[in-house]
Amino acid sequence: MGMSASQGRFLLLTAQKSNNEYQAQSITFERLMLASNVERWTAEYNNATQNETLLYGQANTNNFNYNARLRYDDIVRSAEDGGMSMSLISATSNKIVVPKLPDPIPEGKTKDDYYVCPDVNDTDFLEKNLREGNFLFVDKDSENIAKTAKEDWNKFAYNDSPIASFITNTYDKTDDAEAQSLYDERTAKFQKADKMLECQLQKLETEHKALETELESVQKVIKTNVEGSFKTFG
Repeated sequence: MGMSASQGRFLLLTAQKSNNEYQAQSITFERLMLASNVERWTAEYNNATQNETLLYGQANTNNFNYNARLRYDDIVRSAEDGGMSMSLISATSNKIVVPKLPDPIPEGKTKDDYYVCPDVNDTDFLEKNLREGNFLFVDKDSENIAKTAKEDWNKFAYNDSPIASFITNTYDKTDDAEAQSLYDERTAKFQKADKMLECQLQKLETEHKALETELESVQKVIKTNVEGSFKTFG
C-alpha cells in the first residue's frame, strides 16, 4: 500500500472509529434514560400499592368497602342519622370549615367565623387536608359549634383516639391490580428495548476492536513507508 493510499485509509478508519464511539455513547445514554424510567415506574407502583385511604366506620373488619370513603357529610351529619355530629375547623384560622355559609347564620356568629371551602365536599381534598393537619375535628355539631366559644372547643386530629370509632385508616387495594399490570407491561417493554440496545452496543464494540486493529496495521505501514523514505534520501 503506497503512502497516499495508507494515509487515506488511516483518515477513513479514524472517521469510522469516531462515528462508532459516538453511536456507542448515544446507546449508553439511551440505556441510562430507560433505567431512569424504571426508577420512576417503580416509585409510581410503590405509591399505588402502598397508598392509604380514610373510610367511614368499618373498624375491626377485613372486608372493607372502599366506596365508603370519609365524606364531609359523614362528619357533620347528626348521630341520629348515622353521622359523627362533629364539625371541622381550619387549623390555621380557627374558623369553622363549611362548603357554603349557613343560612341563616346562627345567632352570635358572623360570616367571618366561617371558612367557606366548596372543595371540602371532595373526598381527596378532604383526606389530604386531614392528613396534613390543616383540618381538625371539633366535638360539636354545626349548629352548636357556632354558639360555643372557640376556647371551649375540643380539637382532634383524624388519627386521635376519640376519632377511631368513626374512621378507619387502611391500605387502598382498589388500584393494586391495575398498578401491577401497568408495572409488568412497562417492565417487559423495558427489558425488550434494553436487550436490543445491548445487542447493538456489543456489535459496535466488536466493530470498534476491528477498527482499532486495522488502524494499528495501517499505522505500521505508514511508519514503514516513512522510515523507507528517510533511508532513500539519507
